[in-house]
Amino acid sequence: MNYLSALNFGTNLLKKTKIKSHSLDAELLLAYVSKFSREKLLINLNKKIKEKILYNYKLNLKRRKKNEPIAYILKKKEFWRYSFYVNKNVLIPRPETEIIVEELLKKISFESSKKLLDVGTGSGCIIISIIKDRPKCYASAIDISKKALNIAKFNAKMHHLINKIKFINIDI
Repeated sequence: MNYLSALNFGTNLLKKTKIKSHSLDAELLLAYVSKFSREKLLINLNKKIKEKILYNYKLNLKRRKKNEPIAYILKKKEFWRYSFYVNKNVLIPRPETEIIVEELLKKISFESSKKLLDVGTGSGCIIISIIKDRPKCYASAIDISKKALNIAKFNAKMHHLINKIKFINIDI
């Protein structure tokens, strides 16, 4: 079987299950298990697919078929201009939440050195995005969930901001 056949299989399977984004999701899942970018996947459609990749692809298709969010399967979500690790312990960042980042950045000049507080930080996507765009600022991020805070800390490390954000496990 080649990548094109696998992609068609996945697209049809998800379409039958009434997944609205069936084509995109099939591409994303196949690229993910192949460790390809979507672009690399699309230029290698005639290449033979390895059995292990096909097996993992089918496992992920099964998860998506059950309406598991694509972000949880891929373990990442793009937010603002950055990529964040996510799993079932945090909410998936929503595009409309980027408005919060946008509005806050309008109010904080690039040279400003504010101290910010993020309540219910979850994945940390909001505060990390702000701190990345306003490097002189610092923050505290709080959450009741230790598991969510661990995700936020991981994301802060991934974005080289672990020393700029203090993480606190507390119920406010």
